[in-house]
Amino acid sequence: MNKRQLKILTVLQWVFYPMAAVMLLAFLADVFGGYRFWTEAVWGSVDRAIDPFAIIVLCIFFIVLVALIWQFILIEFSRARQRRKTGKPLIAIYPPRFATRFILPLVAVFFVVGLNAIVLVPGTADLRPASWEVEPLMALVFFYIVAHFLLVAFTLRAFRNLPVFVATDEGFVYEPGDVSPGLIRWSDISEGAEAALLTSGSSNIGGPRTGLTIVLSLKDPDTIFSAYNPLLRGINSFATRVIKYQSGGVGDIILAAEDFGPRYDEVRSLIRSKLGIRWTDQLPE
Repeated sequence: MNKRQLKILTVLQWVFYPMAAVMLLAFLADVFGGYRFWTEAVWGSVDRAIDPFAIIVLCIFFIVLVALIWQFILIEFSRARQRRKTGKPLIAIYPPRFATRFILPLVAVFFVVGLNAIVLVPGTADLRPASWEVEPLMALVFFYIVAHFLLVAFTLRAFRNLPVFVATDEGFVYEPGDVSPGLIRWSDISEGAEAALLTSGSSNIGGPRTGLTIVLSLKDPDTIFSAYNPLLRGINSFATRVIKYQSGGVGDIILAAEDFGPRYDEVRSLIRSKLGIRWTDQLPE
């Protein structure tokens, strides 16, 4: 872990520890007889007011969701044309077949049925959304849209079983979440390297950790990411700045090792051979 990543963790700690302290005080108040004061005087005043922080966070989530759905629709209309330009695969890596075809669609169906029951069937689980305040109602709408979007995306993925990564003599397509700028030509890449970047990880519940990635810088990122809609371009630009801060300036595109499983070394070797002297063995500290 380099000095830049330690700075990021320090900032996160300054955010986390005050929140943890407040939660601890609430617990102690409940244990030592301050329950009535805490719930009525403290949380009661909060519950009676609109929480601006919650509204702001939910609005950010809605912006990200709109950007992803917008890009998903754009890709669906251009997918056939993109596949024709890819060429003959040298490497093609697919997501786990059982999870893709059965588990993910079933999980999405479960959430869709549950949320529709809450919204459309009065008295379900003793919840009455019509009487809710602004924040929980916004959260319900958000998860309602997410569940239906994932059901469509997972169902399409189950029937198609498309690869998450395809590399050819021309370049590669990396599409871990059905969102991609399309074919990245080897000639479009100015620099590549292997880097351990901070991530929450798909299988990690212990907080931020470093995960192995391949970071690639582009000669003209604006042209490559012009395939993204304006909202997603803004989100991607912000994420890229965070990545480049960690890696010392490299990282317009990030390929996570966990997406390739046991074939990660094969992917790394191919990319190194295609980039030649543009591959960097040691990133700046």
